[in-house]
Amino acid sequence: MKKWIYTTVAAFAAGSLLTACSSDYLDTVPTNKTPAENITGMVDGLASAVNGTHRAMYDQYSRTSEAGESSMNITRDMMGEDLVNSSTGNGWYIADARWISHRDENSLLLRYIFNYYYRLVLNANLILENIDEATGENDVLRRGVKGEALCFRAFSHFQMVQLFGKRYVPGADNTQPGIPYREAATIAPIARNSVEEVYGKINRDLDEALGLLDTYAPADINHFSLKVAYGLKARVALTQGNWNDAAAFADKAIELAEADGNQLLKGDDLLNGFVSAGRNKDWMWASLMKEDQTIFFYSFFAFMSWNYNSTNVRTDPKCINDLLYARISPTDTRAQWWDPTGTLPGPTGSFTTAKYQNWKFSAQSPATSVGDIVYMRLAEMYLIKAEALARAGRDTEAVTTLTDFAVTRDPAFATTNTGAALIDEIMVQRRVELWGEGFRFTDLKRLDLPLDRNGSNHILSVSRIMEVPAGDKRWEFLIPQREIETNPEMVQNEL
Repeated sequence: MKKWIYTTVAAFAAGSLLTACSSDYLDTVPTNKTPAENITGMVDGLASAVNGTHRAMYDQYSRTSEAGESSMNITRDMMGEDLVNSSTGNGWYIADARWISHRDENSLLLRYIFNYYYRLVLNANLILENIDEATGENDVLRRGVKGEALCFRAFSHFQMVQLFGKRYVPGADNTQPGIPYREAATIAPIARNSVEEVYGKINRDLDEALGLLDTYAPADINHFSLKVAYGLKARVALTQGNWNDAAAFADKAIELAEADGNQLLKGDDLLNGFVSAGRNKDWMWASLMKEDQTIFFYSFFAFMSWNYNSTNVRTDPKCINDLLYARISPTDTRAQWWDPTGTLPGPTGSFTTAKYQNWKFSAQSPATSVGDIVYMRLAEMYLIKAEALARAGRDTEAVTTLTDFAVTRDPAFATTNTGAALIDEIMVQRRVELWGEGFRFTDLKRLDLPLDRNGSNHILSVSRIMEVPAGDKRWEFLIPQREIETNPEMVQNEL
């Protein structure tokens, strides 16, 4: 019998194994195992491991709310003010929305976050430790595999430091504890790097990746490409308040994406349900799913669609904050992403409806939760560029960028705003455009803004937490207790 293995890196703190990869790295949606001899010693084998690591971003883990990055997107938006639960439904994500799970050091959410992101990191480190000496004559592929692994390492640490560290303060020394930045394929205990150190290492890894991905053409958008690496650099620079850098990196990502065929959505193309990469020309990076790789009720669409036949969707339709909806122009196509009346029917009479209910995300049908999951879009790059330019005081350029974006949503769009009013207008556009895609909690935190759900359609008995002041200790996720117990170098955040 042929010997098969899972990728050989154990998940940090959990000791479980990360599922691996296809025997063909060009298969953009892989199976979950590969021959042992094909993994670390050959460039093709390591390319296959990269493919499997991408697959791990959208897979079934221990609980229904643990499905890789799509679940993290839901959690981050649940903790903001723009996504509204119309009821408690069957309970999934409600503790996140109530700001409970991330402040309970024994919660399964915290354990999952550490396990998930450090699985990606340790897999990336295994690839990085073997790629230079691996056999194979395809140097473009070798450089691409290495660049992708560096992107994985940078992306995973970036996602974590935004949650577990205090916010990055532009112009400060940022010596506050961040997270351990793991640069070796080991689960040995190490201490937390400072927030400044973490961001320095993130930028170093991304800079190296940019130099490696310049001639690399990945098979599909479920891989890191040069345009996505520039997009990550833009996100990081925005979070650090490096406005001119953020604008420049976003501009480069836009240039590469549009040269690659990406286009801003407009008109009816905005109403296609955000379920298929093939129907969304502005998607730059996404997980792609085959019909036979369903993850059933773990799926993003089992929680965030309006039409998949899951208990959560039927009983707790997700809504937009009505105060935010009121700021959408009636001539804006995106106004149709939600039903302010609550009268549009579900697929059957068993589906509850609610005012301001989401229609942005559609499952393929009530019978299947299979769907592609977007992680980066061209629209986000335009919004990063516009915001960064406005915050840098470059209002004329910011207005041009914002207008180029907004007229594809609302042909009647025009603005005369400058200064703070322009920044506010851009942020409203960002909140509307990226609703449900996982950015709101981290946006509030990076900008040192409070959580404020007051006066909106948030239901007190459902949401419980209606406001959290900026700078409150609750903006930091606690380190999971299991990590504290197994890593003597780890220190806890303020309880």
